[in-house]
Amino acid sequence: RRLLDDLGSVIKNNNHHFFGVIVYMPQKVTVTSQEYLIIDGQQRITTISLLLLALKDCCSNGSQIIKKVENYLTYKSNDDEYELKLKPIKSDNSQYKSLLGHNQDQLDQNSNLVKNYLLAKKTFSNWINKKQITPEQILSSLKQLEVVGISVDSNDDDPQLIFESINSTGVPLTNSDLIRNYLLLKAKDPEKLFNNYWIKIENLLRENNSNNELDNFFRQLMIMNFSAKVTNSKVYQYFEEYCESTFENREEALKAVLEYAKIYAAFVNPYQSKYNDEIKKWLFDINYLNQSTSYPFLMEIFHNYENGSINEKILTKVV
Repeated sequence: RRLLDDLGSVIKNNNHHFFGVIVYMPQKVTVTSQEYLIIDGQQRITTISLLLLALKDCCSNGSQIIKKVENYLTYKSNDDEYELKLKPIKSDNSQYKSLLGHNQDQLDQNSNLVKNYLLAKKTFSNWINKKQITPEQILSSLKQLEVVGISVDSNDDDPQLIFESINSTGVPLTNSDLIRNYLLLKAKDPEKLFNNYWIKIENLLRENNSNNELDNFFRQLMIMNFSAKVTNSKVYQYFEEYCESTFENREEALKAVLEYAKIYAAFVNPYQSKYNDEIKKWLFDINYLNQSTSYPFLMEIFHNYENGSINEKILTKVV
């Protein structure tokens, strides 16, 4: 909404608008394009792409704007099929593809991508039909957004340090945002690790586009490992220390985190877990009474059960 208001001001006053910082790292070069990893600015680029799509869908067939916008969103690959220029994280990518493909039956109305697209489309339609603002003016206003672009050299710069230190107008980074990038940015094969581990962790604990439960999990995990009080502001610092002192590489760390995430998911949604009915009942009671202070202890107990150190009878009795 804030950005749409700013675009309205740009159209009215014919001025430029500073949009923030984009930090990116050049990746592989393909036959058709140069790929970039966006270190900071994912929200801005995704939002602009949604605005462009909304503008295109507000135009009547035959409008020259449609072709111009398509050139921003897609390119033609070798097999003559259109490829998307933006690849969001996997949990958002399916919704982004569905929006561009107009696959209405696959859209999740709770997705932030869908909500923002619909808001932009409604706003642009109102501008065009009621305020006599043309699609050309809207596209021109998008072109008048200015950014500072910072290219990071993977050989000389530490992308994680840059990611941590940037202070921009976007939504503040959560601990799970910082941890995800710490585990993936400097890994040898980040896409493999993302698909094999991180997306599974997100699917277990991320609900309704919120990182709250994921952040709670990492805090409880650090309390368990350090047997100390860990405030939210210190979670990432503790996690870095935990990984550096415990694991030889990022994959080992992600594998361990996934194991504990599966356990923690049973605390949050006990009746969806694999454990016996009595354990489910006790876990539900603990959750209902909001006794999460017991989770660090229970995580270790359940881990002992999972690796065979204790049997189900003992686990049930402890819970």
